[in-house]
Amino acid sequence: MNSKRPSEKLIKVHIPDIQPLPVKSRSEMGKVTLYLEPGKELTFVGLVYGVEHTVSGPDFSATIFLDHYNQRIRILDYTGPNYSEMILSIRRLAEANAFDKIICYAKTNDWQQFLQHGYVLEAVLKYYFAGEDAYVVSKFRSQARVTSGSLLEEILLIEDIMSRPFETTSRSLPEGYDLRLARPDDIPHLTKLYRTIFESYPSPLMHEDYMRTVFEKESVFAVITREDTIIAAASAELRPKKLTAELTDCATVKSERGKGLMSLILSFLENELRSRDYRSAYTLARSRSFGMNQVFYGLEYEFLGRLVNNCDIYGAYEDMNLWVKKLDKSNTSGRGDA
Repeated sequence: MNSKRPSEKLIKVHIPDIQPLPVKSRSEMGKVTLYLEPGKELTFVGLVYGVEHTVSGPDFSATIFLDHYNQRIRILDYTGPNYSEMILSIRRLAEANAFDKIICYAKTNDWQQFLQHGYVLEAVLKYYFAGEDAYVVSKFRSQARVTSGSLLEEILLIEDIMSRPFETTSRSLPEGYDLRLARPDDIPHLTKLYRTIFESYPSPLMHEDYMRTVFEKESVFAVITREDTIIAAASAELRPKKLTAELTDCATVKSERGKGLMSLILSFLENELRSRDYRSAYTLARSRSFGMNQVFYGLEYEFLGRLVNNCDIYGAYEDMNLWVKKLDKSNTSGRGDA
């Protein structure tokens, strides 16, 4: 889908983020027991976010992440054709662990199978499977988790952003700033940046051991520095088999906001993905954040849905807006054809 937008320049106005509204108590951390299957459970001591697990049975197999920190199950991969038994087995695990959300990126030929078992379609993640669309389906297990206290405000926020005319203009770094890929020796500085900005986060990003792991195999980070100090950062969480990546971990120190730095970092990461022949990029932006949603709109991402009470970022569960962009080497700024 190609769309022409008005050529008037976007008027940048700072609008404060809508504050998150706690809908339920936080997960207990320190000592965690996770139920895996009848007669089998694991107890962890220390900072535990979750564990990957495989569920299988006659004619189905599913790789899932028991996400203790966010009190949900993420279905990472699955095969049928016995969808009913697979969905029932995962539901039992959610009940046993007192998780109240299950989320799956379902395929074109089977996403409606999930709807028949009480899932709802929250978003469409275009191009996710090496160019083919994914359907983000979720099952809610509590009234608190399915209810968003600021949904109308978030809808109006998106309407406001998408009604603002702008023209695509080339941006450049301010003098004295440097943009580059992050290096392993940046890890202590990155964790400090994230600890400064986020009260809580849906992955253990603020811990150096975890950062070293994702640096080695899962993510590409980019940073902007000023006087050798990291002042802004973001990452591309790679999905090499799917030829897509999630742009995430966006953070800018408060004193440097409003200069367009995050747009520069994200464009830089897009070009890095293009060099690796990735077909698309996507992000989950806090629905209450005017600034981050405006950034992705300005980079010509498509808004394709909202995930309700999806993860804990600022001390409460937050709705997340899904934005998607097709990466076309012949057009580094506009949308690809849908």
